[in-house]
Parts: sequence; structure tokens; C-alpha cells
Amino acid sequence: MSVLVTGPTGMVGRRVLTELRRRGITAAGASRTSEVRLDWTDTSDWDQLLEGVESVFVVTPIGRSLGNRVAGFLEKAAERGVEKAVVMSSMGSEHAPSDSDQRVAEERARKVFDKWTVLRPNWLNQDFTEGTFAALARSRNGRLELPVKKHTAVSFVDARDVANTAVAALVGDHAGREYTLTGPEPVTFKQFVRMTKGTDSPVWRFKKVDEAGFYFRGRNRGWGDRYIDTLNERFSAAVAGRAAEVTEDVRSALGRDPIPVAKFVREETA
Repeated sequence: MSVLVTGPTGMVGRRVLTELRRRGITAAGASRTSEVRLDWTDTSDWDQLLEGVESVFVVTPIGRSLGNRVAGFLEKAAERGVEKAVVMSSMGSEHAPSDSDQRVAEERARKVFDKWTVLRPNWLNQDFTEGTFAALARSRNGRLELPVKKHTAVSFVDARDVANTAVAALVGDHAGREYTLTGPEPVTFKQFVRMTKGTDSPVWRFKKVDEAGFYFRGRNRGWGDRYIDTLNERFSAAVAGRAAEVTEDVRSALGRDPIPVAKFVREETA
């Protein structure tokens, strides 16, 4: 079995690649800087990089207007004989406009593959240590400034659970499944920050800002408008209570409960 993993340096893709290799499965990471070069805007080498690949794990980039490019890659993969596609978007993407990047990628996977699985994770625990939240906090002396309320609750999911679900779908029979992946309970931003206080987490304080303030901070970090707007949409959904839902999909996929935030804090921020 040969698997191609996109986003191999990301919080989920890196763990997918590691777990596949741990299991003795031939797997390669594909990005502009990885062992296998993949540039969503350059189709010239797609035939070559898909040679001999049986399954693909595709992470749809958020807020970069690459949905049609990802969809085209999935079409090319199917044409080249790839048998299975596992596509990761984000929680709530099924309710996004039909022309949104993640919806476009999901729909194309369903159309061109007989064996497809869609993963829609909520915000990750690791966003506080190595992702978006961590980057923002480091730029503000440990203060996490987001357009959400302190008591906005999110069923944060661990990247390890998402990666293990992806691996289960790649090596097992999860065809036609759509998994909304959450943690075992909703946790507020205030609670999360409090739990990480005194640890190695780069986040030590939380402050609410409005969308305009968040936009300003994102632009200062060099983020594009589309990316910032997408994040603001997700934050708005969280404030409205749509990110607090807890599903049984981690248990359905892995046969065990998802990792709680408290365990994540003990294991990854101590």
C-alpha cells in the first residue's frame, strides 16, 4: 500500500505520516517543501507524484482560494488509479456555501472516488501549542486575542484523534463516511487558558477583541484577507454556539473515547 499525505508538516498531516510509517505502510509527504513536491498552483508534475499511489490524504487549505485546485488534484488522482481519498476540511463545512473551498473539495471527492471519507474536525487542542492560537499569542507576549467571548464553548478535538481517524480511514473500510470530530465535552476559552497556566503553553492570558481588531492583528502577521475572513466566520459560528456540539464520531471511527483537554494539557504542555 502506498499513501500520499498532503499538509505533512501540519498538526494533523505530520501525525498521519508518522503513524502510517510506524505501521510499516509506505507513505510520503507532499508539499512545496517536502520530499515529494506538491504545489496546488502547478499541475505539471501531478502525474509523476501520483505514480503508484493507492490512497491520498488531502488537507484542504483554509482561506487560500484553492478549493478548485484541490478538486482538480482529486480528479487527477482518480484518473491515475488512486483508489481511496480521505479529505479533511473543518467542522460545519457541510453548511458552508457550495462554492466554498472545503465544500468544493468534499463534493469532488464524492464524485470521482468510490472509496472516500470526509473528516470535519473542530478546533484542535494543538492550536494552543503549535497552531493559530499559539502563533497569535507569541506575537502578543502570551496574550491570545480572539473575537470570541471568554465563555464561548468549543468541543476542542485532539490532533492525535483526528490523525488516527484519518489513518483508520486510509487502511480500513470507512468508505462513504463523514466524520465530525470533536472532543468529549465543550470547554470555554477561559477554561482552556486556565488549564494551561503554568505549563509550557505559549498562551497564558485570553482577551476578547472584535472582528476588526482581529483583522488588524492578522494583517500584521501577514495573513491574507480571505484567510482572516474564514477565521472570523469560524469564530462567529463558535460565538453562536455551533462549535460546542459533541459527537460520537471519534468513538465510531476508533472504538474509544476522544482525548479530553485535561489529558492533552498533561501530556503535551507539561
